[in-house]
Amino acid sequence: MSTQHECYIEQFPHSLPHRDQAELRPCGHYACPPHTITYYGTGEDEELVGDYCMVCYSRRFPHLCPDPLLRRALLSES
Repeated sequence: MSTQHECYIEQFPHSLPHRDQAELRPCGHYACPPHTITYYGTGEDEELVGDYCMVCYSRRFPHLCPDPLLRRALLSES
């Protein structure tokens, strides 16, 4: 029996649509494919390369967050 998991981004304001089922990402959160971002690095930061749920990606790279609502919510956390 498969268990449906809620996409982690649902805990935050955002304006992005969901598609597909949420899957466990390397950051430890469940995220559907549209809310998962692969960071390919700059060539000087290989330790950061990999898949991130959009929340973790936006926390790590706030200036690259693709959703203004999510960016504001995460910036207000600090």
